[in-house]
Amino acid sequence: MPLGWIDFSKSERNKVLGVLDLLMESGTLDELGIAPVRDGFANLFFPGTSTIQTRAKYFLIVPYALKDLEYDNETNPNRCLVKLNDIERQCGIKLLEFKKDTDGVIGSRSLGQGGWVKRTPSDIYWAGLRSYGIFSAGGMTSTEYMRTMCALKSQKTDMLKLGNRNDDSEEKDSDDKDAGYLFRVKFLNIPTYNPKWMDNLNIKLTSEEGVFLKRQIIQSFPDSMLAFMLKNDMTEIMGCKRIKELESIIHVFPEQIRSDYALAIAFSDFLYVVRVLYNIIVTDNQSDAAEEEWVYIKDELERRSSVDLESIFNRLQIHRNPSLCKFLRRCQSLMKTGDVEGLKIEIRRRERELKQNRAKTAHPGEFDSTVWYGGSELDYRFSNAKVIIKDIWESEGLC
Repeated sequence: MPLGWIDFSKSERNKVLGVLDLLMESGTLDELGIAPVRDGFANLFFPGTSTIQTRAKYFLIVPYALKDLEYDNETNPNRCLVKLNDIERQCGIKLLEFKKDTDGVIGSRSLGQGGWVKRTPSDIYWAGLRSYGIFSAGGMTSTEYMRTMCALKSQKTDMLKLGNRNDDSEEKDSDDKDAGYLFRVKFLNIPTYNPKWMDNLNIKLTSEEGVFLKRQIIQSFPDSMLAFMLKNDMTEIMGCKRIKELESIIHVFPEQIRSDYALAIAFSDFLYVVRVLYNIIVTDNQSDAAEEEWVYIKDELERRSSVDLESIFNRLQIHRNPSLCKFLRRCQSLMKTGDVEGLKIEIRRRERELKQNRAKTAHPGEFDSTVWYGGSELDYRFSNAKVIIKDIWESEGLC
């Protein structure tokens, strides 16, 4: 049965599309409602990133496009949004023309078929732009910014018109200054902007852009793992495929990051038991992958259950989600006693609590046994952050 929603506004539409993007993104499907823990650690380690960001260049492309609109004479927010969409689409076309590097170009598939994306770069990167202070006017949504920017342009136009009616040159000069002052609100912090930025556009950061983006990340989140990696040029992380592989170098990080990392890895090990059992239940014991993993971890239940859940709840403020805390505590208790059947019952209960009759565990054996459901080990956006980091380092000649 097809799904739909009433589209009241662009911001509401983007919230729905954001959820759908997460459901389609590999490794982010959240069948058992553990996203507050997963995203909590991800935001500590790699703030400003998301699973649907593709390349660092978009942290500059989007504000360049917005700056173009600020200089444009259009004062209607809806028409400005259409213009923004057109600029972003044109950027996609130009980036694909630069055939040396097209990985991560948003809309490459859609553009190849003559279309364009539903989630535009400005939608995908807006939260990151605010986080890094590149959008510097507070917590506005992109729609609120567009309306405010257009209102200020309209006021400025009205002031200039009033000034032009006055024959007194001194008063006219004063009016012009007042009109200009109305638009001194600094929405965008982009010292690298050039009105001809699109002429030779490609997906790689220039050295100036790389320096700027690196500085913004470090200044905005100085205590994060992301900032520490960038500040210390830890290029060795490029050899790590998973966040778990940082174990060999985690000792060089500050104490708080080491502590958070230990909790995050322990939680991933703990949750993986639950996810393996989830796949065994859903496929009615027909998943070869899940059965093989179970053989490997079934003798590690006591170790994996030793995670300090209370410290995690306190660190990430998970106490605000009592049903999740209850589920995780219950799983831990059952795991410690080796009660596998009890664990399965709790997993079924949790999914039914979240999804009612849509719970996969309520229909065992009805799903493809060759597919892995509900995510695997947690990576906390490490792979996504690595792409952003690599782009910055390449602009500095480090990778």
